[in-house]
Parts: sequence; structure tokens; C-alpha cells
Amino acid sequence: MGSVSKFTILPEFEAQLRYVEPVDQRSDEEILASLEQYKPVTSEKNIWAFWDKGIGAMPGWCQRNVVNWVRLCGPSWAVHILNSVPGSPTNALKYVSADLLPQSFVTGTMTGIYTGPHSSDFLRGACLYSHGGVYMDTGNILIRDIDRICWNKLADPSSPFQVCAPIMYGTTMANHFVASRKGDPFIKCWHDLFVYLWKDRQNHEGLIRHPLVSFALIHTFEAAEQAKFAWDFKVEPQTVMEYISQVLSWQRLCMLENARDGFNATEYWLNKVLIFDSLQEDWGAEATIGFGGPVLFNALATRLDGPKDSEEYKTASKLVWRLLTESSLQKITHGKNLTTTPAAGVLWEEPGNEDKDHEPGTFAELLRYGTVHFQQTRESIRYLKAEKPQVTMKKGLLEP
Repeated sequence: MGSVSKFTILPEFEAQLRYVEPVDQRSDEEILASLEQYKPVTSEKNIWAFWDKGIGAMPGWCQRNVVNWVRLCGPSWAVHILNSVPGSPTNALKYVSADLLPQSFVTGTMTGIYTGPHSSDFLRGACLYSHGGVYMDTGNILIRDIDRICWNKLADPSSPFQVCAPIMYGTTMANHFVASRKGDPFIKCWHDLFVYLWKDRQNHEGLIRHPLVSFALIHTFEAAEQAKFAWDFKVEPQTVMEYISQVLSWQRLCMLENARDGFNATEYWLNKVLIFDSLQEDWGAEATIGFGGPVLFNALATRLDGPKDSEEYKTASKLVWRLLTESSLQKITHGKNLTTTPAAGVLWEEPGNEDKDHEPGTFAELLRYGTVHFQQTRESIRYLKAEKPQVTMKKGLLEP
């Protein structure tokens, strides 16, 4: 095979990484072709994602992300990339009942520039409740396999945990990775609340004024900044809050002590939701070299055969080995029209940059290679203890 010696684990990281052969040896093309076929759901071990026009229309860097999910997690996990293409074998409505989704999604009448992300948000809760598994954004570069991130704990009969999500601070989750067992009541309430916000709507504009999430009208970026999240947003906080209204739905649910039929969502959040540090586990690049797409883009484009004493080389090396040894995944954002500097996902899609996420001879290639060939030896990730919301209510799920 000749792959064993392609890259060598640096001596200082030999205790943190071990070489493994990828579980799935198929080519990128073979894996992508298989993902265009309908696969019946046979277990709860599903990886769900969405691209509105289908996997063939996905940017190359996202395709490579998904291919590596398959390689890293192996045949015990079924990867489903859903779409909105009429007649497609992987159309979302082949896996999820239409009555779980907003009418604007079912009829294809959504408007605005974020129809793709918000369509994915609708499917997140629907897929997890209906089938179980993990729902991920296609921008996730997976570094640690799902079993070792959370599923071993969720599947353990002696464990209290039924849901897993990365947390930024307080009850503010990051929805690019959410896992749960099938039929989970917390996920169902979260999904129902979010879909209710979209009743009779075609887009997200003005959502923040809905009585159920209007508490976010006073949100600022201060809490995020105190938690060391430093995106350079060029829009007002309320614009971002509307974009992440599914996160607001989660925050609301965590406040409800009697959400539905005696279901105490606050207690469930405190005792049955496994949470982990999103900055260190999912945004390790930003935690290591700072926020902003160009910083990450340039570091990964650095040549491996460049001068090792240059600041660029040192930064790139520090970044990639930090990710490979200490991150569960690296979430690559798009954030179109939200930040002043373009996100790495946007830069990788510019003409001439289409292969920069895996270009031979660069640190990007090392990162791609390492995610499937270098396995972390650490037994656990940075789990956190859920915090009780400052305000709780004995209101029903849809009660203003």
C-alpha cells in the first residue's frame, strides 16, 4: 500500500497518536457514489447531513469531509446525505415524515439566502427523533470517530445520557453536531418548538420577535466574547440570533420545567444531556491561532517543505498537530454576510482555491491524512457539566 510512511507522527506526539489503517478502503468516487443511493435505516447509528441540491453539487471540500466521515467511522455507521431534489433516492422526505417539517420546506417555498442552512436545521431534530444517530454540518472535518466522541456513552445502558451536543457557554449550544438516541423527548420538544416558530413563514426574518424567543432581543455578543469566541461580526446581534434561532429554541427549552405532559426539560438538560467544550473540541483552530478565515486558510496552505524556522511554518505545524491530537472535529464555517473577514469555507470555494483544503505538499494534506490515519490515544474528550439556566419557568412548550 505504501501509505504507512506517507507522513510520520512527530516524536513529541507519539504518545498522543497512533497509526491506523482507514476502516473503509474505497476511493473517494466509490464512496460518493454509494452516498447517492437510498439506504434503509437499520439501526440508530446514523450520521445525518443535508445539501439541498445533492451531494454531487456540494463543494469539493465538503465532499471530502463526508468521505472521511465514512472512512473514519466505518461500516457500523450509515452516512445519509439528504437533499431537496425531487425524485432523488436521498430526498429528505424519503427518510422523514412531511408532518414533522414546516410547510415551506415541504413545498419548496422557502426564501432568502439561508434556505440551505435552515432546511438542514429542520431536518436535524426530525432525523434524530425519527431514527437516532448524529446530525452534522457538512463543514465538519471529523477528527475523532463518533463512538469515541459520545456514542459509546449514549449507547451504554448504565449511562444516564441520551443526547449530546457541544456547548459554547451556559445553555448556548452549537448545532453543527447533535447526537441522540431514537425517540428522545428532549429532541422532540426542541424540534417541535423550532418548527412552531416557522409556522406560516417562508424565511427567518423577524423571527426574534416571536414571543417564545423574544428573550434574545436583549442578547449581545458579550457572553460569547467572554467565552473567548471572537468572530468579527459585521451585523447586529439580533441578526445573528435570528440566523441561529434553533439555538434559541434549545435555550428556551432548557428553561421549561413542565414543557409537555410533565416533562421537565430543565432536569433532563442537567442530567441526561452530555455536553462538551465546543471551543476546544470543535473550534480548536480558532483557539490555537485565532479567529478569521484567512488565518486558517493561510496556515493550511503552508508548504510542508518550506523553511521550518519561519513563523508561517511554526503556526501551521502548531495548528495541525494541535487539531490531530486534541480536537474531536474542526467546524469550518461559511457565515456568509455575517462576518467582516471571509470564513475559510468561503475562501476554499473561490476560483483557484478548490483544492486548497487537501493540496499535496501542504499542511492541509497532512491534516486530511491525519484525520483518518492517526488515532488519538486520549480516552476522553473535554466534557462539561450542564449549568442550570438562571431563569426557569413552569410554562408549556408553546406557551408565551
